[in-house]
Amino acid sequence: MNLVPPGPGPIPLSLNTTPFYILLASLGLFIVMLLVLHAYYPNRKRGFEGYVQAAGVSLAFLVFAVVLVVTISTRDPEGNRTSYAFYETILTGYWLAFSIPVVTVGSSVQARTRGAIRWLVPSIAVAFAMFFIVFAYYYAGH
Repeated sequence: MNLVPPGPGPIPLSLNTTPFYILLASLGLFIVMLLVLHAYYPNRKRGFEGYVQAAGVSLAFLVFAVVLVVTISTRDPEGNRTSYAFYETILTGYWLAFSIPVVTVGSSVQARTRGAIRWLVPSIAVAFAMFFIVFAYYYAGH
């Protein structure tokens, strides 16, 4: 596979799509949950720690996804195959649906065992591998 760098091309990459709005709504829901937690329990350190432990991985993936899609579609509103593959990898949701639980489990196992079982880095590696598998699928034209 000869990978061309992302850039201008013939494929429209709009942010005005239902999947992008769902991605934003998902991120917004996590932010609203944090604000509600803070509003109702402003001095509860354990509540905040529980939120970060439970939602941290999801927030990181959702922020990464929004930043990547916005960057691609604003830099290349008419993108090439590479831009399209990045765009579709995020907005179809398959990669996020797979990667978020995998990294959440890896993170939780490592945190609960206080680092005795080191699963965080391998789970992140699996998430990256899955990203490139899904990317390759869309790059190939599917």
